[in-house]
Amino acid sequence: MSDLDAFIDSGSSAPKIIRKECSTALSPSRLPGLDLALNPYTRCAHACTYCYAPYIMRVAPREWGTSVQAKVNIPRLLARELPRKKGVVGLGTVTDPYQPAEAELMLTRRCLEEMVRAGSSVTLLTKSDLVVRDIDLLTKMASAEVGITFNTSIDARAAVFEPGAPPPSKRLRAVRALVDAGIGVYVFLGPVIPTITDFHLDGLVNSLIETRVRSVMIDRLNLRPGMKERMSAAMRERSPSTLDEFESMVDDDRFYNDVVTYLKRSLTDGGIVVVDAF
Repeated sequence: MSDLDAFIDSGSSAPKIIRKECSTALSPSRLPGLDLALNPYTRCAHACTYCYAPYIMRVAPREWGTSVQAKVNIPRLLARELPRKKGVVGLGTVTDPYQPAEAELMLTRRCLEEMVRAGSSVTLLTKSDLVVRDIDLLTKMASAEVGITFNTSIDARAAVFEPGAPPPSKRLRAVRALVDAGIGVYVFLGPVIPTITDFHLDGLVNSLIETRVRSVMIDRLNLRPGMKERMSAAMRERSPSTLDEFESMVDDDRFYNDVVTYLKRSLTDGGIVVVDAF
Protein backbone atom coordinates (compact mmCIF):
# COMPACT_ATOMS: atom_id res chain seq x y z
CA MET A 1 0.00 0.00 0.00
CA SER A 2 1.30 3.45 -0.90
CA ASP A 3 1.74 6.22 1.64
CA LEU A 4 -1.16 8.05 0.01
CA ASP A 5 -3.47 5.04 0.24
CA ALA A 6 -2.49 4.49 3.87
CA PHE A 7 -3.28 8.10 4.63
CA ILE A 8 -6.70 7.83 2.98
CA ASP A 9 -7.51 4.55 4.72
CA SER A 10 -6.49 5.89 8.13
CA GLY A 11 -9.76 7.72 8.53
CA SER A 12 -8.08 11.13 8.23
CA SER A 13 -10.23 14.16 7.55
CA ALA A 14 -8.21 14.79 4.39
CA PRO A 15 -10.27 14.70 1.18
CA LYS A 16 -11.02 11.22 -0.08
CA ILE A 17 -9.26 10.29 -3.35
CA ILE A 18 -11.60 8.54 -5.79
CA ARG A 19 -9.89 6.83 -8.70
CA LYS A 20 -12.03 6.78 -11.84
CA GLU A 21 -11.71 6.40 -15.59
CA CYS A 22 -12.80 9.02 -18.08
CA SER A 23 -13.94 8.62 -21.69
CA THR A 24 -12.26 11.74 -23.11
CA ALA A 25 -9.12 13.64 -22.15
CA LEU A 26 -9.50 16.85 -24.15
CA SER A 27 -12.59 19.00 -24.52
CA PRO A 28 -13.20 22.29 -26.37
CA SER A 29 -12.46 25.39 -24.30
CA ARG A 30 -14.40 28.64 -24.28
CA LEU A 31 -11.70 30.53 -22.40
CA PRO A 32 -9.82 33.27 -24.29
CA GLY A 33 -6.59 32.06 -25.84
CA LEU A 34 -7.33 28.37 -25.25
CA ASP A 35 -8.49 25.81 -27.78
CA LEU A 36 -8.68 22.73 -25.58
CA ALA A 37 -9.20 21.96 -21.89
CA LEU A 38 -7.51 19.19 -19.93
CA ASN A 39 -8.43 18.41 -16.31
CA PRO A 40 -6.71 15.36 -14.77
CA TYR A 41 -8.71 15.87 -11.55
CA THR A 42 -12.22 16.93 -10.70
CA ARG A 43 -13.18 18.62 -7.44
CA CYS A 44 -10.35 20.06 -5.36
CA ALA A 45 -8.53 19.35 -2.10
CA HIS A 46 -7.58 23.00 -1.65
CA ALA A 47 -11.15 23.57 -0.41
CA CYS A 48 -11.14 27.33 -1.05
CA THR A 49 -14.29 28.83 0.46
CA TYR A 50 -14.73 31.31 -2.39
CA CYS A 51 -14.25 28.80 -5.24
CA TYR A 52 -16.52 29.21 -8.27
CA ALA A 53 -15.99 25.64 -9.53
CA PRO A 54 -18.79 24.04 -7.45
CA TYR A 55 -21.26 26.24 -9.31
CA ILE A 56 -19.80 25.25 -12.68
CA MET A 57 -19.73 21.55 -11.79
CA ARG A 58 -23.07 21.62 -9.93
CA VAL A 59 -21.53 20.28 -6.74
CA ALA A 60 -23.08 21.27 -3.41
CA PRO A 61 -20.63 23.87 -2.00
CA ARG A 62 -20.70 22.19 1.42
CA GLU A 63 -19.24 19.07 -0.24
CA TRP A 64 -16.40 20.99 -1.89
CA GLY A 65 -13.03 19.84 -0.57
CA THR A 66 -14.31 16.56 0.86
CA SER A 67 -13.25 14.43 -2.11
CA VAL A 68 -11.13 14.52 -5.26
CA GLN A 69 -11.62 12.41 -8.36
CA ALA A 70 -8.44 11.30 -10.14
CA LYS A 71 -8.85 10.34 -13.81
CA VAL A 72 -6.35 7.53 -13.76
CA ASN A 73 -6.51 6.73 -17.50
CA ILE A 74 -6.25 10.30 -18.76
CA PRO A 75 -2.58 10.18 -19.86
CA ARG A 76 -3.29 7.17 -22.09
CA LEU A 77 -6.37 8.85 -23.63
CA LEU A 78 -4.44 12.06 -24.13
CA ALA A 79 -1.73 10.26 -26.11
CA ARG A 80 -4.44 9.00 -28.49
CA GLU A 81 -6.19 12.35 -28.87
CA LEU A 82 -3.28 14.76 -29.31
CA PRO A 83 -2.48 13.77 -32.92
CA ARG A 84 -5.98 14.74 -34.05
CA LYS A 85 -6.83 17.61 -31.67
CA LYS A 86 -4.62 20.63 -32.25
CA GLY A 87 -4.30 23.95 -30.46
CA VAL A 88 -3.32 25.48 -27.14
CA VAL A 89 -4.18 23.21 -24.22
CA GLY A 90 -5.45 24.76 -20.99
CA LEU A 91 -4.36 22.48 -18.17
CA GLY A 92 -6.53 22.72 -15.07
CA THR A 93 -9.27 24.99 -16.43
CA VAL A 94 -11.81 23.86 -13.81
CA THR A 95 -9.84 22.40 -10.89
CA ASP A 96 -6.19 22.62 -9.92
CA PRO A 97 -3.91 20.23 -11.85
CA TYR A 98 -1.50 20.10 -8.89
CA GLN A 99 -3.74 18.59 -6.25
CA PRO A 100 -1.92 17.23 -3.17
CA ALA A 101 -2.56 13.74 -4.61
CA GLU A 102 -0.57 14.72 -7.72
CA ALA A 103 2.65 14.37 -5.72
CA GLU A 104 2.15 10.60 -5.90
CA LEU A 105 -0.32 9.92 -8.69
CA MET A 106 1.57 12.16 -11.18
CA LEU A 107 -1.34 12.35 -13.64
CA THR A 108 -0.50 15.93 -14.56
CA ARG A 109 3.17 15.10 -15.05
CA ARG A 110 2.33 12.12 -17.25
CA CYS A 111 0.03 14.34 -19.33
CA LEU A 112 2.83 16.88 -19.74
CA GLU A 113 5.11 14.08 -20.91
CA GLU A 114 2.61 13.22 -23.65
CA MET A 115 2.34 16.87 -24.66
CA VAL A 116 6.13 17.18 -24.89
CA ARG A 117 6.18 14.18 -27.25
CA ALA A 118 3.39 15.71 -29.34
CA GLY A 119 4.96 19.18 -29.49
CA SER A 120 1.93 20.73 -27.82
CA SER A 121 1.54 24.22 -26.36
CA VAL A 122 0.16 24.53 -22.84
CA THR A 123 -1.01 27.14 -20.41
CA LEU A 124 -1.79 26.10 -16.86
CA LEU A 125 -3.05 27.73 -13.68
CA THR A 126 -2.32 26.44 -10.20
CA LYS A 127 -2.25 27.38 -6.55
CA SER A 128 0.53 24.89 -5.78
CA ASP A 129 4.30 25.09 -5.71
CA LEU A 130 4.37 21.46 -6.88
CA VAL A 131 4.49 22.82 -10.43
CA VAL A 132 8.22 23.44 -9.89
CA ARG A 133 8.74 19.67 -10.00
CA ASP A 134 7.81 19.74 -13.69
CA ILE A 135 10.13 22.54 -14.84
CA ASP A 136 12.14 19.95 -16.77
CA LEU A 137 9.09 19.16 -18.92
CA LEU A 138 7.78 22.71 -19.25
CA THR A 139 11.11 23.89 -20.67
CA LYS A 140 10.89 21.21 -23.39
CA MET A 141 7.46 22.20 -24.63
CA ALA A 142 6.78 24.07 -27.85
CA SER A 143 5.24 26.83 -25.72
CA ALA A 144 4.44 26.84 -22.01
CA GLU A 145 2.83 29.43 -19.77
CA VAL A 146 2.24 29.03 -16.04
CA GLY A 147 -0.09 31.10 -13.88
CA ILE A 148 0.08 30.97 -10.10
CA THR A 149 -2.78 32.30 -7.98
CA PHE A 150 -2.50 34.63 -4.97
CA ASN A 151 -4.81 36.93 -3.08
CA THR A 152 -2.32 37.77 -0.32
CA SER A 153 1.36 37.25 0.45
CA ILE A 154 0.65 36.51 4.13
CA ASP A 155 0.38 32.80 4.93
CA ALA A 156 -1.92 33.22 7.93
CA ARG A 157 -4.39 35.37 6.00
CA ALA A 158 -4.47 32.97 3.04
CA ALA A 159 -5.32 30.09 5.38
CA VAL A 160 -8.63 31.73 6.34
CA PHE A 161 -10.24 30.86 3.01
CA GLU A 162 -7.70 28.44 1.48
CA PRO A 163 -7.24 25.78 4.20
CA GLY A 164 -5.93 23.05 1.90
CA ALA A 165 -3.69 25.09 -0.40
CA PRO A 166 0.07 25.58 -0.12
CA PRO A 167 0.89 28.92 1.59
CA PRO A 168 1.74 32.01 -0.47
CA SER A 169 5.36 31.91 0.73
CA LYS A 170 5.84 28.64 -1.16
CA ARG A 171 4.02 29.98 -4.21
CA LEU A 172 6.27 33.05 -4.32
CA ARG A 173 9.32 30.79 -4.35
CA ALA A 174 7.71 28.80 -7.16
CA VAL A 175 7.18 31.94 -9.25
CA ARG A 176 10.84 32.88 -8.83
CA ALA A 177 11.97 29.37 -9.79
CA LEU A 178 9.82 29.38 -12.93
CA VAL A 179 11.05 32.84 -13.93
CA ASP A 180 14.66 31.75 -13.38
CA ALA A 181 14.02 28.74 -15.65
CA GLY A 182 12.91 31.02 -18.46
CA ILE A 183 9.28 29.89 -18.43
CA GLY A 184 6.55 32.41 -19.16
CA VAL A 185 4.85 33.14 -15.84
CA TYR A 186 1.97 35.32 -14.76
CA VAL A 187 0.26 35.84 -11.42
CA PHE A 188 -3.49 35.52 -11.12
CA LEU A 189 -4.21 37.98 -8.32
CA GLY A 190 -7.64 37.09 -7.08
CA PRO A 191 -10.14 37.06 -5.91
CA VAL A 192 -9.55 40.37 -4.14
CA ILE A 193 -11.03 39.86 -0.66
CA PRO A 194 -11.51 42.37 2.20
CA THR A 195 -9.17 41.83 5.20
CA ILE A 196 -7.17 39.36 3.08
CA THR A 197 -5.85 41.15 0.01
CA ASP A 198 -5.68 44.56 1.65
CA PHE A 199 -3.78 43.16 4.67
CA HIS A 200 -0.19 44.42 4.20
CA LEU A 201 -1.00 45.43 0.63
CA ASP A 202 2.42 47.04 0.13
CA GLY A 203 4.02 43.75 1.10
CA LEU A 204 1.99 41.91 -1.53
CA VAL A 205 3.01 44.39 -4.23
CA ASN A 206 6.69 44.28 -3.27
CA SER A 207 6.68 40.49 -3.09
CA LEU A 208 5.31 40.21 -6.61
CA ILE A 209 7.73 42.77 -8.01
CA GLU A 210 10.66 40.91 -6.43
CA THR A 211 9.71 37.70 -8.27
CA ARG A 212 10.30 39.48 -11.62
CA VAL A 213 7.02 38.04 -12.92
CA ARG A 214 6.09 39.49 -16.29
CA SER A 215 2.36 40.11 -15.82
CA VAL A 216 -0.47 40.09 -13.28
CA MET A 217 -4.15 39.42 -13.92
CA ILE A 218 -6.52 40.87 -11.30
CA ASP A 219 -9.94 39.47 -10.43
CA ARG A 220 -12.38 40.85 -7.88
CA LEU A 221 -14.62 38.66 -5.73
CA ASN A 222 -17.86 37.75 -7.44
CA LEU A 223 -20.31 36.52 -4.82
CA ARG A 224 -22.45 33.56 -5.85
CA PRO A 225 -25.59 32.54 -3.91
CA GLY A 226 -24.65 31.50 -0.39
CA MET A 227 -20.96 32.37 -0.82
CA LYS A 228 -21.00 35.37 1.52
CA GLU A 229 -22.55 33.27 4.27
CA ARG A 230 -19.95 30.49 3.85
CA MET A 231 -17.11 32.99 3.84
CA SER A 232 -18.46 34.65 6.97
CA ALA A 233 -18.67 31.26 8.68
CA ALA A 234 -15.04 30.52 7.78
CA MET A 235 -14.00 33.96 8.98
CA ARG A 236 -15.89 33.48 12.24
CA GLU A 237 -14.05 30.21 12.85
CA ARG A 238 -10.55 31.16 11.74
CA SER A 239 -10.30 34.93 12.13
CA PRO A 240 -13.20 36.22 14.28
CA SER A 241 -11.49 39.54 15.03
CA THR A 242 -11.82 40.61 11.39
CA LEU A 243 -15.34 39.29 10.76
CA ASP A 244 -17.13 42.62 11.19
CA GLU A 245 -14.68 44.38 8.89
CA PHE A 246 -15.02 41.67 6.27
CA GLU A 247 -18.82 41.77 6.29
CA SER A 248 -18.92 45.56 6.10
CA MET A 249 -16.76 45.65 2.94
CA VAL A 250 -17.46 42.45 1.02
CA ASP A 251 -20.37 44.07 -0.86
CA ASP A 252 -18.76 47.52 -1.13
CA ASP A 253 -17.76 48.41 -4.69
CA ARG A 254 -15.66 51.28 -3.37
CA PHE A 255 -13.40 48.81 -1.56
CA TYR A 256 -12.72 46.84 -4.74
CA ASN A 257 -12.25 49.93 -6.88
CA ASP A 258 -9.77 51.43 -4.40
CA VAL A 259 -7.75 48.25 -3.97
CA VAL A 260 -7.67 47.38 -7.67
CA THR A 261 -6.70 50.94 -8.60
CA TYR A 262 -3.85 50.87 -6.07
CA LEU A 263 -2.65 47.46 -7.27
CA LYS A 264 -2.68 48.50 -10.92
CA ARG A 265 -0.76 51.70 -10.25
CA SER A 266 1.81 50.14 -7.92
CA LEU A 267 2.46 47.02 -9.98
CA THR A 268 2.72 49.04 -13.21
CA ASP A 269 5.23 51.34 -11.51
CA GLY A 270 7.17 48.18 -10.67
CA GLY A 271 7.42 47.20 -14.32
CA ILE A 272 4.61 44.61 -14.37
CA VAL A 273 1.92 44.50 -17.05
CA VAL A 274 -1.50 44.44 -15.33
CA VAL A 275 -4.75 43.29 -16.93
CA ASP A 276 -8.26 42.56 -15.71
CA ALA A 277 -9.32 38.92 -15.54
CA PHE A 278 -11.87 37.81 -18.14
